Amino acid sequence: MSAVRIAGIRKTLRQFAVAIAACTAVAGGAALVAAPDDTATVRPSTVADGQDNGWPVPPPSPAPIVD
Repeated sequence: MSAVRIAGIRKTLRQFAVAIAACTAVAGGAALVAAPDDTATVRPSTVADGQDNGWPVPPPSPAPIVD
């Protein structure tokens, strides 16, 4: 192999490594931005959980009449 060919292969590999690093950085940043914030997790509160959040609760439906 000639020196020119080896230099070309090295240049190609170096550019490929830079491209991989750039894509990894962009993907990591996107994942960081899209990740949910644990401190702001919204959990629905229900009466069954024993939590009274002040929201109106529908009355329980009456049992069906059986003759």
